[in-house]
Amino acid sequence: MKTTLFKSAFAAALALAVTAAFAAESKIGTVMKTVMKGDNSTYKSVCLGKGTEADALKLANCLKGLAGTTPPRGDAKSWKEKTTALIQAAEDVVAKKPGAATALQKAGNCKACHSEHKKE
Repeated sequence: MKTTLFKSAFAAALALAVTAAFAAESKIGTVMKTVMKGDNSTYKSVCLGKGTEADALKLANCLKGLAGTTPPRGDAKSWKEKTTALIQAAEDVVAKKPGAATALQKAGNCKACHSEHKKE
């Protein structure tokens, strides 16, 4: 009986972990598709100074969804540093801080993040 109970508890814990990982991955994918992907993305528009204030706000709000997520692969500390820098840069654009668009371009370097954290 104890073995069955242990196996059931283990299975439940494993299922929760897989579900949480999928949810985080799904959230990350949604943010990427919504504001980061493509030459006509909100991210590109804002970085190039062609976006509106509403675009900048949309970008910042969407990117905040990355906070607290777990990367599909790679070091969690690196993920947190990269997402924090990206969110901060987007918020600085909204606040119209000098150099914010340049900081956003640097923080939003797709390859730097994808090579380390994107699921293959």
